Amino acid sequence: ENLDFSSMNLVYAEFALSRPTTSTRGPGSNICTTFMNSIRSSDDRLMVLCQEEVKQITVLGMRQQIASLEEGGQWLEALALALDHFESTIVSQEDRRRDQISKNEQSESMLSDPSLLSEDEVWMAELLMRYLKLAIENAPESSSPQFSFSTNKFSDTINFAHSHFEMLSGVCFEYCIVTRRLDLLFGRIFQCFYEARYINVFLDVMESYILNDKLKYVAPEAMALFVEHCKDIKDLQVVERCLLHMETNLMDFDSILSLLKKNLLFTGMFHVYCNGLDDFVSPMELLFEGLFDATDDRSNRRRVDIGERDANSNQLEKYGYKALLYLEYSFNGKYFPKGDAIHPEERLQTIRRDLLDLLFRESYLPQPHARAYGLNHSINGIRTSSHPYLRVLLLIDTNAFLDCLSIVLDDPLARFESTYSDSSIFEYGVGQNVALPHVTLPQLERKVNEILPDRQHLTRVLSSVIMPNSIANANRLLAPTGDCMPSLPDASKPLYLDFLAKYLKKGVVAVPKYVTTEVFTHLCTKKDASEEDVLSLLISISQTSFDLDEILHTVEDAGMTRSALVLHKVGVAQSIDRIGMKEKCEDHFNGAIDCFLTGKEPDFQLGLFSYVRQECAGENTSSIPPEERCNDSCTNAILRNIVLRRLHDFIKVDPIHSAHLVADIFVEDIDRILTSLNGVDNGRVEYEFLNAIISGGLAKVDTVSSQELSANLSFDHHHRYLALMVQFQPDSVYRYLSSSRSYRLDDALKLCQERRITDASAYLLERMGDVSGALQLMLKSLDTRMMTLKHLLRENTGFRGVSRRISANKRWKFHNEAAEKEISGVKQILVAILGLCERNKNEHLTLDNERGPLLWFHVLDRLAHSKSVLRISKESDEQNTSSISTVLSELLLMTMQRMISNVSLYDLMHKITTDYAGSDLGEFREMLVSMLKTYSSELDVCSNAVDVMYHDIRSMCIEKKKLKVRGAYVYRKPYSASPSGTTNEVFKNRIKKSYLGISYDPIHDKSTNALYALKKNRQEIQHESSSGRRGRYQPQLNLLTMSEKRFSLQRRSYSNNFVQCRQVGVLSEAQHVGGLL
Repeated sequence: ENLDFSSMNLVYAEFALSRPTTSTRGPGSNICTTFMNSIRSSDDRLMVLCQEEVKQITVLGMRQQIASLEEGGQWLEALALALDHFESTIVSQEDRRRDQISKNEQSESMLSDPSLLSEDEVWMAELLMRYLKLAIENAPESSSPQFSFSTNKFSDTINFAHSHFEMLSGVCFEYCIVTRRLDLLFGRIFQCFYEARYINVFLDVMESYILNDKLKYVAPEAMALFVEHCKDIKDLQVVERCLLHMETNLMDFDSILSLLKKNLLFTGMFHVYCNGLDDFVSPMELLFEGLFDATDDRSNRRRVDIGERDANSNQLEKYGYKALLYLEYSFNGKYFPKGDAIHPEERLQTIRRDLLDLLFRESYLPQPHARAYGLNHSINGIRTSSHPYLRVLLLIDTNAFLDCLSIVLDDPLARFESTYSDSSIFEYGVGQNVALPHVTLPQLERKVNEILPDRQHLTRVLSSVIMPNSIANANRLLAPTGDCMPSLPDASKPLYLDFLAKYLKKGVVAVPKYVTTEVFTHLCTKKDASEEDVLSLLISISQTSFDLDEILHTVEDAGMTRSALVLHKVGVAQSIDRIGMKEKCEDHFNGAIDCFLTGKEPDFQLGLFSYVRQECAGENTSSIPPEERCNDSCTNAILRNIVLRRLHDFIKVDPIHSAHLVADIFVEDIDRILTSLNGVDNGRVEYEFLNAIISGGLAKVDTVSSQELSANLSFDHHHRYLALMVQFQPDSVYRYLSSSRSYRLDDALKLCQERRITDASAYLLERMGDVSGALQLMLKSLDTRMMTLKHLLRENTGFRGVSRRISANKRWKFHNEAAEKEISGVKQILVAILGLCERNKNEHLTLDNERGPLLWFHVLDRLAHSKSVLRISKESDEQNTSSISTVLSELLLMTMQRMISNVSLYDLMHKITTDYAGSDLGEFREMLVSMLKTYSSELDVCSNAVDVMYHDIRSMCIEKKKLKVRGAYVYRKPYSASPSGTTNEVFKNRIKKSYLGISYDPIHDKSTNALYALKKNRQEIQHESSSGRRGRYQPQLNLLTMSEKRFSLQRRSYSNNFVQCRQVGVLSEAQHVGGLL
């Protein structure tokens, strides 16, 4: 301990040193001071000689120091010093064995046995008690707030007595917690506060220490008063919050549980039972008692019936949601309400088993202590109904309860009892005991409690409670009894049906057919109905688990096409080839076709053809017993007749796939099919079917089928096809006539002339030998179409402004559909005219009975004089004039492009320069100027390419010369001496050749030897001029250029000396020069 003598004025002596120290400077720096004779020790005292008095310092023990502070009235300092003494002596003695003490033992050490206390601990307790009694005796008087009539308020006076006892309680709690004397805290100290009538202050301070995790134990007497205190202030939730911070292994369970049950503190009960007693069922049973009482209360029941759900004011909902929350925690493997994990994992399974047994208990089981704790002991109301525990939770919140149950059912680690038997479940229905198969598992015998109840049993009970009109209720096996049973909410049944559908999809439960029907009805009619849910359920469940007709009617009413298709397929599979089910098979087959036809997605509709092909092939009869099967050919004939009757619907979906289907099944009935299609939709269906066969659409899918159907078509069929094409697609007639010969010319010409199809009629006239008439007819038609185009452009008032965009972009972009269609028709006629000229340039006489290019020139003259024929020059509308001129320019360009390959250039230029020289080449001026500009541009490109080539050749020559005059080091590869000179020389040659990137070839050994001799002579010259040792590798001359080395795989590293920016000396192939663009 350090003592400060600076303020005591001690007696000291000064003396001078014989020689001043080197570290001091200045006069008097060699004077020193000593206190050697001023301090003396004697026994336990220290004598200090001061200038005016002699002081005595005595060494005191810890108790003497504390007693001294106590005599001086410094009680808080004395208590603090006592705590320091406790931590430095008593606590330090326990450090050696502290590691061996477990957490529970450390907690239990807080409750010290008075007979085992040390003398210091007893003395420290007495010190606190003396301070406590003195503080209580000298406490200020209590003062209540005075009411002021002037301000109409209570005065804000400070209650010094309350503050005094609050401070005193804090000192006691802190002191006892540090010294581990909770027996003293809840014994004599608690009694002192109780006698002083300030026990409420003590309890308030105790609450803060508990919530801060400083106090883990409360004596039963203190807890009882604490509960009464919280009840007085109407805040019993404080008790439950404090219990969550206390050690359950230190509690007196009998007393604490009696308090919790008496005051209905269920959250505290859950904590004490689960953490202290490892009992998860008993607190739930007590909570159910409160739930039953609240449900039987008339006011609560009325609120539930009318839908008033206020959790703060309704005790039923308060208890109910607490029970649901507890179930959620427990099923998830957590303690309620702290959320700590439950260990081990096997305990979780037993907890789930116990809670499920409680929830699905068939009848009410009275609690022996319910009456003692103020709970109703009479069995009436909901207690008399079947499965009251399950019913009351469904009454609170069906959705929340089903979610809790799903936690268990969805756990992949959960093990359940034997599953249901398909035959028994549908034979006896829900509500009866199902014979389960015997399971011989050793683990099942050892851990029976870990096996959860059968999921089939759980759903059976839920069905009986939520759906009272079930078979189970009808058999009175699970039917509820009692007159005061509240009804479940209206939303319970839809929620349960969703829950049931989920596990029906998984295949873990089964229900009778009428329940399955209700599930499907709910899925189809609910607000957010989804066909995917219905479809997945249909695929998951067995075909024998539902009534096909009822569900089909429900699905069709909901407009779910895919689901109805699945059901119709099931109906076809169940009725096909069965005796006496012909009409039913036809109905389902027609229904399946209707489902495909009414589908909105094209891919779904195309599934019709594969399904029909499969059914008509008879691939679904393998599972039918022989005694129930009828004649296969009869069934196939029925299905084929249905397909034939509805083939027009198939063709509307896809003509090509329909033709493919006919080729696979009805290839011999093509006449019958075409006869049945005659007149359907005014012949449109028949035309689509024939077009799929004749136009080549079927050949892209199946070449063999296309050839088979085409071979069965006669000239009459082709004539019928041509007649329909003339009616529906007249623009395609010319293309068909020019590519096919399966028609009669006279009949075809008659049809085309009746419909005034010019290009097709001209082509037929050409085939019949009348080329002149064909050309005149087509030119006349061209003039007519041009006049029509002129009128359309004149009438199109919305076309103004578009021509400016066309002239800017050098191309037409018509926005009027009629004008665009007319321009396309004009170009199509011109293509047909040019084709006629090309076919008859040498074989037929011209218009003037002379041979030569007069056919082409006649077409050219007609186009050149089209402006005069159309009277374009007299038009006042510049927009229309510009538009028609642009069209004529395009037609002339098309004609010139075709004439170049068929008419000599001399004749063409002679024609243009002779006939149109007087009008400055007329319409050909712009075209010729464009051709010349194009030729000039191409000539410039070729000239520039030649310049680039010469530049690259010069660059290559310069680079090659640089590489030739520059050498490169070549290192000789070491090799061992060989006794045979010939073998050694061959080995040298191989090394040099491989090093230079040249493959070894024995034929060229002579040149290799000469090259090696040349290199050797150079090495000897360099060796003589150098002063190095023999055996050192010398540089050798490399005769390869860098361009040659780049192609050597063994010398890629040397290619970095040559950096190639771009590849030179490589020219592209020559392009066409002077072509028309």
